[in-house]
Amino acid sequence: MEYDACALAEIGDGGKKVVSVGEAKVLLLRKGEEVWAVDAKCPHMNLPLSPGKWDGEILKCRFHGACYNVADGSRVKPPWLLASMGSDTLPTYPVTIKDGRIFVETAGSQ
Repeated sequence: MEYDACALAEIGDGGKKVVSVGEAKVLLLRKGEEVWAVDAKCPHMNLPLSPGKWDGEILKCRFHGACYNVADGSRVKPPWLLASMGSDTLPTYPVTIKDGRIFVETAGSQ
């Protein structure tokens, strides 16, 4: 299902924003006119990703240092603590921008 998440103008270039998309909390990341949507919590230990560093490609969890490619959710660097816990992949969601609004598609409840 596709959800109207927010206006593109609500996120500055290089910015992040957590939104509710259906029952999911999603972290939107903007670089120029591109936007990516990923799960708002790190799959390592379910902690919020919004305080983490983002360089326009890689998102780093502030709490344990796990790093994820926002384009496909792949983990590019393991966490420095408790590496065997959680998942290796950050869930990602398809994004469409229409008429200055960001739409995020989810498969349903999460």
